Amino acid sequence: MKILVTGASGFVGKNLINQLSTRHHIFGFSRRKVSNIDYFEGDITNIDQLKNAVSSVEAVVHLAGVIRGSKKAFYTTNVIGARNLSHLAAKYKIKKIVYVSSLAAKGPLEKNEPVSYYGYSKRLAELELLKNSDKYNLIILRPPVIYGPYEQELYKLIKLANVIGVFFAIKDMRLSLIYVEDLVKAISLTLDENNVLSRIYTLCENTPYDIFNIANTIAYHLGKQIKIVKVSKVVLNSIFFSLKYSGIFLDKINEINARLWVCNNSEFRRDFGFEIKNDLFNGIYKTIRWYRENGWL
Repeated sequence: MKILVTGASGFVGKNLINQLSTRHHIFGFSRRKVSNIDYFEGDITNIDQLKNAVSSVEAVVHLAGVIRGSKKAFYTTNVIGARNLSHLAAKYKIKKIVYVSSLAAKGPLEKNEPVSYYGYSKRLAELELLKNSDKYNLIILRPPVIYGPYEQELYKLIKLANVIGVFFAIKDMRLSLIYVEDLVKAISLTLDENNVLSRIYTLCENTPYDIFNIANTIAYHLGKQIKIVKVSKVVLNSIFFSLKYSGIFLDKINEINARLWVCNNSEFRRDFGFEIKNDLFNGIYKTIRWYRENGWL
């Protein structure tokens, strides 16, 4: 099958292409060049650039988007990009779209709605794709924190712990996670399955963790003693308050203030027979090994 991967040069895109290219003809779409596959250079917000890519394939895995930036940047890339893809997919009779959204589109368990501009932009992107879902099969996946080879957010915390032996932990927060290898497997299953109706799924490891579980697991695999610095919500709010009035806006404030970023994958498991292969211990081991083997640590 001819499959277009938007955001192909990103963290998930690189891992996905490595998996799919053994069984499918993969086309990449990105602002940066992607090696070893057929590649379209372009911006998801430019419908003419995107048209050349979409018209060449049968299915699309939509990964392109921004995870930090201004309110305008979130809307332009995440929402208008999805609108462009939806329009072109309907026009060129694309069979299937798999959209990797985010748990932020659903929000934390205690709110059950987005709490950040990023989260709202991902939810609006979902709605744009749903508008034409009578013309193509649409599977929306909402993963929580994704980690693994090429990832650079958790990597910063791991590198800090490796260099200075400190890990900052937010008290009372619980997180669901998913190792990128499992996410890639789930995407592959959705592409192969033709008898599932369009719908939205959360996707994560079976067990949520607090930050201390994560920090201790990282310390074990680094083989180092790490000091876990506990940061209370009161301290965080004081810092964020100061930053706001200094003219700096951090969209992550409300996400960090939420307590339960947790989900389950029971519906996806039921419909696709999917089982998570990597728990936190195994996933962090593989991640740190990759960082070391590739000179990141």
